[in-house]
Amino acid sequence: MSIELTTRCNLDCPHCLAEASKEGKSIPYDRILSLVDEAQLIGVRILDLGGGEPLLYDGFFDLCEYILSKGLKLSFVTNGLLIPTRINSLRRILKKYDDLLGVGVSLDGPSPELHGYFRPKETFDSAIEAIIMLRESGAKVSVSCVLNKENIKVIPEFLSFLSALNISDVRFLPFMPLGRGAKFKSEVLSSRAIYDFLQQKHSWNKIFKGNIGFQMPWEFLFLPPKKRQAGPCEAGYTRLWINSHGDVTPCAYMIDVIIGNIYHDSISKIWHDSFVLKKLRDPTLLKGPCATCAYRDGCRGGCRGLAYFLEGDYLCSDPYCPIVVQGKETQA
Repeated sequence: MSIELTTRCNLDCPHCLAEASKEGKSIPYDRILSLVDEAQLIGVRILDLGGGEPLLYDGFFDLCEYILSKGLKLSFVTNGLLIPTRINSLRRILKKYDDLLGVGVSLDGPSPELHGYFRPKETFDSAIEAIIMLRESGAKVSVSCVLNKENIKVIPEFLSFLSALNISDVRFLPFMPLGRGAKFKSEVLSSRAIYDFLQQKHSWNKIFKGNIGFQMPWEFLFLPPKKRQAGPCEAGYTRLWINSHGDVTPCAYMIDVIIGNIYHDSISKIWHDSFVLKKLRDPTLLKGPCATCAYRDGCRGGCRGLAYFLEGDYLCSDPYCPIVVQGKETQA
């Protein structure tokens, strides 16, 4: 389960999905505590805390300790600016729960120029400093990279750069023009760019020995046939997204598919009774090429957020899926 604790942020990035700002909005601390309790009762085992900048949330480290004390795994992503002033609080938690806590740092390239494609260029050095400081403190550090039309050209160089920083986990997310990013629709990566990225991904293991994450359910199609094992999109199936207003959606990309609100509905009721979630969990309702695909029941239609954002229907086929793309090219 992912919780947008706050939309407060010490930056004002033009591509921000959360439309974060210095003022921002936050979910009250006590409501988060009860939300954690509710989540655990329905079987949630992993919590992601987001923002905005989560380190600006009042009582953030007390909240982390509460979550971890329940045996839940916890992760959060930071821009890194506040790590130097918060590192002692983080070290205190790591002494008890280093095996349960993961920290991600936003880094979009191996240089200030590439990192600054959307973000302020001067934050590059702060992100590197945060990574080094977190590593030295014993944290499990990952890098979160938003793919754009420039940094996707230098992935091997970026991976070499991360290896030199002793990073063993990097997660790539394609830019989505949502929130403030809505004005950058021309920056959306093409299906061909994503296809080429994934086609090359397995060769990058020679450069980067850690995990290269790219959360597309159909990534298995780039493996040899005998190794292919389809896994579903997490939206509404193994994951919920809660924004700072308390609205619950199947994922962060489906921001206006609101299936409940934590101030009026229990997480249990939403999870078990939502009509939208029931449809997302039923692969027989999928449309287009997915309806008759041999991988349908495992893949479950690819990314539901992309289908909704690009096609306007969360039951449509994922327009980035190679099978869907090849079908369109054949018809053309």
